[in-house]
Amino acid sequence: MNTRRITLIVAVVLAIGTGILTLRYLTSIQQQANVQNQQVELKRILVASRDIPARAKITPDMLTSITRPATQVEPGALDDPKQAQGDIALITIPSGSTITETRVGRPAEVGLTVRLKPGMRAISIPVDRVKAVSGLLQPGDRVDVLASVPRGQGSQPKAVTIIRGAMVLAINDSLETAGATPSPDAANLVTVTLGVTPQQADLLTMADLNTTLRLALRSPQEPVRSLPAEHLELPDSSAAAAPEPAANNVPPPVQPAIAPSIAVPPPTVPHVAPVNPVTVIDGDRVVTGQQ
Repeated sequence: MNTRRITLIVAVVLAIGTGILTLRYLTSIQQQANVQNQQVELKRILVASRDIPARAKITPDMLTSITRPATQVEPGALDDPKQAQGDIALITIPSGSTITETRVGRPAEVGLTVRLKPGMRAISIPVDRVKAVSGLLQPGDRVDVLASVPRGQGSQPKAVTIIRGAMVLAINDSLETAGATPSPDAANLVTVTLGVTPQQADLLTMADLNTTLRLALRSPQEPVRSLPAEHLELPDSSAAAAPEPAANNVPPPVQPAIAPSIAVPPPTVPHVAPVNPVTVIDGDRVVTGQQ
């Protein structure tokens, strides 16, 4: 009797377990079916059919249209080739990359004046590969401007950071680099254009004429105002030059002797004796004459 009860209990437990497993299996199948029945939202976008160099004008043969799930589409993606007609590539766009509003634009929208914020000025300074971080600068970087002050009277040469966090607007005449990383070997640095305030433009012009300028690249994670700018003091060029100290054991220079002046007597005028008159008696006449 006890054996029958145990067998019955075991059979009931097995039946309940089998029912639960079967229910879970049917539920999972239903969920999978529901997922498969759900319609995945697709979106048509434009991608680059080949590598598009920076500053190149967008042409229809550079674009191709594809569909992607909406969750995999980048923000600002273009879906109509007419939206990119007449635009230029702001950066290098690799083949297969999405064409977005931030990667292409109108020529009038990428000029230097558009990049300047209100109240800012664009000013260029001469540089070379050493002064411009070995040619590794590119537009969009932020740099500090250092001025090396020449040696003054009784002072040592020094360098001060006159501007901090200036935006690099252009390298030579280019507003964009051809690639993500500029090539130092291909860079022929002549000028760097910076975005500064009007007061900084005056300071930079004066420093360019009187000091040696150099740029220092800043980390993009560092706040622009993390350190204050330093005051530039130029040596006084109007001060009289200090006399050179006399060398030890060297006698003073001998002044050349000046020949004494000789008094020249005035020219003598020959003395002329006065002429005495001569008296002549001729009969009853007396004639006075000169000898």
